[in-house]
Amino acid sequence: MSIVITSRIWTVAARIEGALLWTHFGLSGPAALDASRHFLRARLNGANTAITLSLLPEHTFDSLEAAWVALVRARPRAYVQTIVASMMPAAIAEALLRRAGVAEGTTLAGLTRDARRALVHTTVGWPLPVVESRGYNYAEVTAGGVDLGEIDPSTMASRRCEGLYLVGEVLDVDGRLGGFNFQWAWSSAHVAGTAVASASQHREGA
Repeated sequence: MSIVITSRIWTVAARIEGALLWTHFGLSGPAALDASRHFLRARLNGANTAITLSLLPEHTFDSLEAAWVALVRARPRAYVQTIVASMMPAAIAEALLRRAGVAEGTTLAGLTRDARRALVHTTVGWPLPVVESRGYNYAEVTAGGVDLGEIDPSTMASRRCEGLYLVGEVLDVDGRLGGFNFQWAWSSAHVAGTAVASASQHREGA
């Protein structure tokens, strides 16, 4: 399922589209993991942060409401649950209707304006209260570390401690899922290894 998770720090700070997994402990999957890096960093910075979920990221509130109004005119006897279940997995459709307060068995003709707008609001802006991340034992990537200003990027050598080389997640570099963190680890290690070998040869030649 394609979704958008929006992290708001007063204004929109991150908008992430991707797959989402509904698990026994909460939300997971690529979109949730990508959103967590923005949320946790914002929280560490003391920002007022919230996350909302859009189950139909191709829609805005206005475009989805217009689509529902058109459906009411075209199929007044259809059940709301049937329509919603055609847009997303049935279990999520049921949860969405409960959250929006739409009673089971409601037809499109029986869907009030307030109920319709509540349904649309929930579909494109479902609030996701965050209790906590799952911690280091389950983390895919860790954020934070040594400031990049403390290294020479051409060699990965520390500017503070001679002979010390820093690579990968020990540095304050993290990216979204998709292999970028692996690539950073390998590339920074290659640069450091090349620099160490060069320094070793220079010492031996001297």
